[in-house]
Amino acid sequence: MLPDVAPSSPFTAPEGGHYKALPSAPGGDEGNAQAFKTACVFILIIELVERLCYYTFAGSQEFFLEQLGYSVQQSAGLNSAFSTLCLLWPLAGGYVADAFWGRYKTIVRFASVYLVGTLVCALAVLPGDWRSGSAYLIGSMGLIAVGCGGIKPNISNFGADQYDIRTEAGKKAQEVFYTQFYVVINIGALASYGGMTTLCSNGGPFVPKAFGYFAAYSMGAIAMAFALLTFMCKSSTFLHKPPGGNLLRGVAKHLTSAARRGSWRATAVCIGVPSTIGGILTSVVFSFFPSTPALLIALVGIAGGLTSIGWGCHGDLSWITKLAIHDRGLGRHETSDFLRVLPTMISASLAFNALYNCSSFWFQQQACQMNLVVSGFQLSGSFFNVADCIAIVFLTPVILKHVNPALSRTFGGFSRHGKLMLGCALAAVSVFWSAYLEVSRRASPLLSEDSACAPKGVKMSSFSAWWMVGPYAVMGLAEVYVNPTLYYLSYSQTPPRLRSTAQAVCLVMGAASSGMFTLLTHLMGSANNLNDSHLEYGYFASASLSLVFVLCYLSVQGSLKEKDFHMPGEHHRDESDGEEEERGTLKEVAYQRVGFFKDFASPAPSMFGSPNASPNASPFASPRASPLNSPRDEDFDLGAADFMLRTED
Repeated sequence: MLPDVAPSSPFTAPEGGHYKALPSAPGGDEGNAQAFKTACVFILIIELVERLCYYTFAGSQEFFLEQLGYSVQQSAGLNSAFSTLCLLWPLAGGYVADAFWGRYKTIVRFASVYLVGTLVCALAVLPGDWRSGSAYLIGSMGLIAVGCGGIKPNISNFGADQYDIRTEAGKKAQEVFYTQFYVVINIGALASYGGMTTLCSNGGPFVPKAFGYFAAYSMGAIAMAFALLTFMCKSSTFLHKPPGGNLLRGVAKHLTSAARRGSWRATAVCIGVPSTIGGILTSVVFSFFPSTPALLIALVGIAGGLTSIGWGCHGDLSWITKLAIHDRGLGRHETSDFLRVLPTMISASLAFNALYNCSSFWFQQQACQMNLVVSGFQLSGSFFNVADCIAIVFLTPVILKHVNPALSRTFGGFSRHGKLMLGCALAAVSVFWSAYLEVSRRASPLLSEDSACAPKGVKMSSFSAWWMVGPYAVMGLAEVYVNPTLYYLSYSQTPPRLRSTAQAVCLVMGAASSGMFTLLTHLMGSANNLNDSHLEYGYFASASLSLVFVLCYLSVQGSLKEKDFHMPGEHHRDESDGEEEERGTLKEVAYQRVGFFKDFASPAPSMFGSPNASPNASPFASPRASPLNSPRDEDFDLGAADFMLRTED
């Protein structure tokens, strides 16, 4: 059955359809864009508060665990494991959204679990008999991590769904939304690191130091309750797209059937996926129960699994259409289109996160043993993360309006590849700068005052912690170039029905990177006092690991071809079993590794290096592209055509 469509469409829909089009707003395209933008405010509020809570926990967890008696190494490992779980659960969250609940219901249900987790943690950190390390770990590494897993892979895609990308104004507004989304993330982080984490460790006005953690976590819980309530109240203003069905089952069916028919690449992917997930989970177990066997299993699982996935998905994927068994719920071309993006996404994400993890965990430890005193008040080491957030929030407009156009004019274009490489280079500068500051800090004389965010008895050095503003700010610039680019890549270059899953894959790569960082903290050795260790060696090891992934990225990105999934393409019949597939329009250009910043010749490059123009002026320019000419109703792919659908309650 064909869906209901907008009144302006030349098509008419049968009565009683389950979905209807979003009515046109006054003012035509611009009116629709403005209406969608207003609805997206409440989506951005959810993301803002979720990030406020997440960074408050991530930025204070190490210090609280140290108060409970954990060593610096154990605290850093558990903090990294918390991030790992928050990035691994999105695989489940993306799956249930795509297969069963849809994005809106998934966000609401998982955000409710997140809210319960913040309340549990707030009660667990109360001083006295109420304080419970076990309850705190259950609330943070259990409930909050699960809640994060449902929000993160769906919230940005749910916002992107609100824009009518059949119009040029809608396309541009959608791309701007991704930048706004990332700015909102960092506003939440700015509030967290600028005030909440210091409130945790030192208290504040009308908040005794002993109740600092309780006050900060309670404020986070109240904010999450408010954001969730407003989000639910605005449900009727959102565009609700239906779930696409159990799509991962279709992907798995295609891969396993191709493997059984003799495809080595399919076999590699089938082995690599569980190996990677198993290695990540083993790294979490390792953070609680360190042992050499667990270390080896985690290293082999993650490294071997990622290598297998990258090799299996790289290059010619015709083996999917030749060997995979037909699945009624998912076309083989959709599986092929999904897998073709993975090598680029995986390698680019790992290259950047290998460096970014240093700022997430080691930068604040390093700052905690510098001079944190300002006018008699001692700041938290994680406070200086505000430089990262400020750089993103305030420099993003400058970069978009001035820096990127200048780079484009200088190099004859500034594509996605250029943004990713520049971002990784800036991240490396940040890490090497921090290594230099660590050597200088260790050589400085000690003060008589203990650090409030380091283990008991550890003195601050006379070296000012304000020097850490530089590395944090440069890392923020790196994020501006890398993360929005990866967000947009996962949305624009994957089949519409698999976009939540693709976003989850990006986050899982962050989990893999955090898992490797957990293992790296163990290899660095145990020392509660950084003066007894060489933290700069860890920075050098992280940079070396990033270089390996950069080389992997350079070896795979050249074969990635652009596809435009916004336009319904021609139907292609698979002669092997009569399966008819509707393909996105293939951009007949490939990423050419010619020059550094000029590898994609697009007639109209967008903000993130992907083309705004399409070879087809209209989705209905060709009679063969019209869904009315589909020989069977069940062959019409709701996800591939960009009709604006809303679920009727």
